[in-house]
Amino acid sequence: MSIRDQILSAKDSHSEMVTIPEWEVTVELRSMSGAARAVLMQEAMQSGGNINMAKVYPDLIIQTCFDPETGEPVFTEEDREAILSKNGAILDRLAEVATRLSGFNEAAVDDAGKDS
Repeated sequence: MSIRDQILSAKDSHSEMVTIPEWEVTVELRSMSGAARAVLMQEAMQSGGNINMAKVYPDLIIQTCFDPETGEPVFTEEDREAILSKNGAILDRLAEVATRLSGFNEAAVDDAGKDS
């Protein structure tokens, strides 16, 4: 097998079970593909280089949060406002795991939060 084939066939996605006691649920957070991550960041970028965290949080959670029993996504695009209405500390916990699994640079995420 060539190096190219080996790389392209590698199973390199990651997941982690996250228990949310306040909601009395456990969800599976999965890493994002490079393409999904690039789209998320592109769509969240505002003029002046700031990142719209109100856009990032729901997108990140919608794209990475799955039901561990069915493997189906927990949320859809229609849930965006409902997600933003949830406890910010819980959203922070989910976002921390999702960004870590998806390989976001920690410094870039911290800087983005300061700009919002």
